[in-house]
Amino acid sequence: MKKVLFISFVFLSISALAQNEEQAGVNQSLTKFFDALGALDMNGIKELSTKDLTILESGAIWNLDTLFRKVDQLKAVNFSRTNHLDFVQTEMKGNIAWSVYYNSADMIIDGVEVHRKWLESAVLVKERKIWKVKLLHSTTLRTKKE
Repeated sequence: MKKVLFISFVFLSISALAQNEEQAGVNQSLTKFFDALGALDMNGIKELSTKDLTILESGAIWNLDTLFRKVDQLKAVNFSRTNHLDFVQTEMKGNIAWSVYYNSADMIIDGVEVHRKWLESAVLVKERKIWKVKLLHSTTLRTKKE
């Protein structure tokens, strides 16, 4: 009986560890996606997005082409962006994952410092062992100065 309990405990521990590693992989993909966005790295963004990426941003629906147009506009100005993601919850079911997190960004746009905060959710799918962003939904949060 002790062997059965021990084996069950080991199996549950290994399963929980694998789950935690997958969650870390999801969170890492989201972090890398925003790092690529901050670096205006279209290839990095593309590598971490599905071809049918949908972004719900300030009441508008964007796709990958829309995002690339926005990135091109930012390349025309002096721009830098650093994101800080604070993950609240990450769940998975098979090759689909969803995450809720706070995103804050420190940006410089043409020499002007800008700080923004959002509450966001994302849906990711696993393609060829890589978690890719399929859907982002962003809600802007007011900062103390607003």
